[in-house]
This record gives sequence, structure tokens and C-alpha cells, in this order.
Amino acid sequence: MDPILREVVICKDVLQVLEKNGLSKINEFVLLGVNINEENLFKTYVIGFVDSSFNVDDNCPHNLTTCGLAGNADLIENVQEYLNNDQFNENYSLYLNIVGSQVKLWGLKKIDNAIQSEKLEFQVQIKEEISKNLLYFRTCMKLEIDRKINDFDSLYTTSLLEKKIGLKPLFYIKESKQYLGKSEDKETINGIKVKSNKLDYEVLNISVYQNLSNAPTENTDISEFPIIHQTNEPFDEELICCQLDTLCVVPKRATYAQAYNLIYDSIVKNVQSIQSFLVSNPKDLPAVHHFLPDTLCHFLTIVCSHNQIDSYSNLRKKLHNAFHLSMDRPLFRISNAYQFDAKPPVNDEGLLTNVHEGLSPSGIKNGRKSLIQGTYTFYHYGQGGFNDHQWGCAYRSLQTLYSWFKWQGWTNKPVPSIRDIQQILVDLGDKNKPFVGSSEWIGSMEVSFVLNAHLDVTCRIMSLRQGDTLNSVCLELSEHFDRHGTPVMIGGGVLAHTILGVDINEELGEVKFLVLDPHYTGSDNIKSIHGKGVCWKEASFWKKDTFYNLCLPLSFNGI
Repeated sequence: MDPILREVVICKDVLQVLEKNGLSKINEFVLLGVNINEENLFKTYVIGFVDSSFNVDDNCPHNLTTCGLAGNADLIENVQEYLNNDQFNENYSLYLNIVGSQVKLWGLKKIDNAIQSEKLEFQVQIKEEISKNLLYFRTCMKLEIDRKINDFDSLYTTSLLEKKIGLKPLFYIKESKQYLGKSEDKETINGIKVKSNKLDYEVLNISVYQNLSNAPTENTDISEFPIIHQTNEPFDEELICCQLDTLCVVPKRATYAQAYNLIYDSIVKNVQSIQSFLVSNPKDLPAVHHFLPDTLCHFLTIVCSHNQIDSYSNLRKKLHNAFHLSMDRPLFRISNAYQFDAKPPVNDEGLLTNVHEGLSPSGIKNGRKSLIQGTYTFYHYGQGGFNDHQWGCAYRSLQTLYSWFKWQGWTNKPVPSIRDIQQILVDLGDKNKPFVGSSEWIGSMEVSFVLNAHLDVTCRIMSLRQGDTLNSVCLELSEHFDRHGTPVMIGGGVLAHTILGVDINEELGEVKFLVLDPHYTGSDNIKSIHGKGVCWKEASFWKKDTFYNLCLPLSFNGI
């Protein structure tokens, strides 16, 4: 038999964060990876890491497992000695050693009660390249679970699923319209056709065929005519209907048989997570939420009380710390749960969000882009049947800025209407009573007043003598988007716009600004909006002979 080759691909983003952290211990972090066992080849995609003290099993997609350690060791023998102390298992087969700027990877295996090491070469790929080799399968289904379960019981899970979906359930892949049953099919899932969409990763939705009736017996009437049978059974008030929502990540080189088993196991894992929650919270209704923070290369899952995740500050803080996520944004509030619908998401009023996504590039070669972080709603002329043509652009820009804070979970207050904004300014003493209901224009200062009064948001005001000098503050805008991620309002003369990002090539002196235009009057159709409602513009887009103010809202700190 030919020896099995070992191949490792490490996500560039993961490597950069680890190097930036400056590792100091042998067991600083646990590596998270997806394995695929092909003929004579064992391949691992390392797409994440987590603090070694954190148990990540319930929070990662199924099949994203611990695959090794990352740390700082003078000698690989020190790692072997550490792992020999009953620390080694098959999940620690890699050791990523980072000392300063030097990065080495070792393969570890146990032979005759001794750990042996082998230096490994590895590839580094950006997460977009790695994602082309992976598929996510998402399974949603309802399941009745006993609320009074006192302890975690794997036998209960097995019998529950056997009763509901059988031992060999049939899966249906919605996107490719094909069935997936238990088999020994060795064909790879690379052939599954995935409809093009704007999701961050390729996600396939799975429907599970469930048992809706009891198995027939010899006393069952199976004639051609429908017959209603009535069975008197006591109603069990302790059974609650839970919504399962599972994710499992599968390499495209996996076979259909491997994918089938992983999908089934992901359902089992999801049920067990819900069971564990009910043991600790027997009076609560559990809910499953998935998240994909910008700085991670994989999803995270949280099981918590239905619609109550915003109150789980301790859990959210643990996740931020474990995955070394910034503590200045609430990444795990309900408003930031991942939207799996490929269509542009909408707010409660049916308005489009994040309309810049999918827009053509700026045209600047080798530029450095700094963009808005998080979700916003696109507000423009005429929405809601309200005629604000030629005077309401700054109000609409303010609504967009306000919506950003609402989407990030900073407030539950509704986005104020134009009349509400006018009343706020009157209440503040900035305007007189006749201002309410008028068609008077507002500027950047009024925008900052409203955000501060209603949301306690601090805004920075930048002034320009003329609009075409916007290039002079492009680096400050870039820093703003990198640090705060909030949209920026720019107003001058009788016009206002919203800036969502900048693309800069310092070497060539080229700059373009991503502009959201509140003057847009077309339909809320993404094809129409691209190029009209949102587009890349040069500084010459703004007037030479007009004074401009920019309102830069500063984000809060906290989760």
C-alpha cells in the first residue's frame, strides 16, 4: 500500500491574525479545520482558531473540528513532551509554531506510546480561494422534544430521530433539485450544481423527508379510498416544538456517501445542543442563530432563548474573547445574525439594505479599499409615498446613518420619519415650531444633533472649502471606515450624499469614493440602483465652488 500523503492549506487571514497576536505559550490556540480523506491523500483546510481554554463544539458548524495547536515553542521536542502528558489525541495531529515572523508546521502522530513529529510544507490561501473548495449544507426542520428532560441522553436523541425521520432518512437538496439517500456512492459532490448567488459561501439547503404517520400494521386498512382513523391519546404538555437549524461544512472532494453521513450527524449534533439547553433552561423555548463575523472564515452558531440573545452578554463576551474578535461591535446580537436568503435583505418596511454589494469594482488597480462594516438601509427620495423631491436628501442620508446603528443592535428605536426628525430638531431648540412640516433643508450639523440626541452618538465634523478637494481627506476617511465602519454624510449647498467607502492607490494618487445617492427616484430594484443609486465617484463629482461639511458618526464600544 502506498503511503498516505499529508496536505495542509492554511487560510491567510488566520495566519495573519495569529502572527499579529504574538504567541507566547506552547498551547496558545487550538486550530480549527476541515479534513478530507481521499485515496492516498489526507488533506486539511485550516480556516480558524480558538482560545485553547474554550470548548467550541456547540458553536462551530459540524465537521469543523480541532485539528491541531498553535503556539510558541523553542523546540518541537517541548511540544512532544507537553502532549505526552495525556494531552495528545487524533485531533492534535498538527502543530503550528510561530516565533516572531518564523512560521513552521509539524505533523504529529503517536507510535508505540511515543509522539513523533514530521516537518510539513503547507499552502497559504485567501479565504475566497479556500471557500471554493467547501460547501455548507443547511438543514431546517421542526422536532418535538421533551421539555422535562433532566440530563443529556444520547439514546433519547437516537430514538427521537428514528421516530421522526427514520434510521435512513431521505434528504432533498433544494438548489440542485436532487435527492440524497444513504448509499455507498463514491462520486464526489463537486458535481452538485449551485445556483450563483451573492452569499459569502456556497450554502445548500436540505429538506428532510419525515414520518407523518405510523408504520402500517396488519390491521391497517390500505384500500384505495381515504379512511380517517381516530386515536385517543393523552396530550403531552411537556413536548415543545423546536426549530432545528443545522450547518455542516463539507469539502467538495467528499463523496455523496460522506456528505450524507455528515448531514445526518449535523442533525444529531443540533438536537443534542438543544437538549443541553433545555436541561439548563427547562422553561425557555430554544432558538438557533448563525453568525459570520467579517474577520472569521467560518460560521458560528448560538443556541439560546427564543429572541433573547441580546440579553446573553456573558455568552457573547466569551465568544468575542475566545475567537479574538473586537469588543467594540455587537457581532452576536439578533440583528447581526447571518441572512441566508440570496436576495437583497430588506428591513421591516421592505426597504433594501447593503445595496452596494455586488457593485462593479471602482476601476482603480491595486487600490486599498476601506468600506462600511455591517448592515444599513438605503433611504432615498419618495419612499413611503412621501414627496421630498429637491429638499429631503440630507434627511434620507440621516435615515441611512440611523439605520446602521439599528441594524448593529445598538438601538430598538425605529428609524425616524422626516417629520420626526424635524420635531427632534425643534425639541432641541435648533429650529422654530414652523419648521415641522416644512420643506426646509438640513445639513451635516443637524444630522449630528439628531444622532447625538436620539442615540447618544458622537459625530466628528470635517469641513472642506470646496468639494473637489475631498481627496485631501481620503486617508482620514479610510481610517474612519477601518476603525468605526459607519456610513458618512457629506453636505454642501443644497445637496447631500452618503459615502460608504474609499478606494485609494497612494502610489498613483488615485482615489474613488463609494457614494450612496439619496436623490435616487427609481424603483427599489438592485439592478436599477447599481450605477444610479450607488456608484464609485471621483472627487470632481462634488462642486468646486461649494463649501462642504462631512458628518462622521463614531461607533460605540461594547458588545
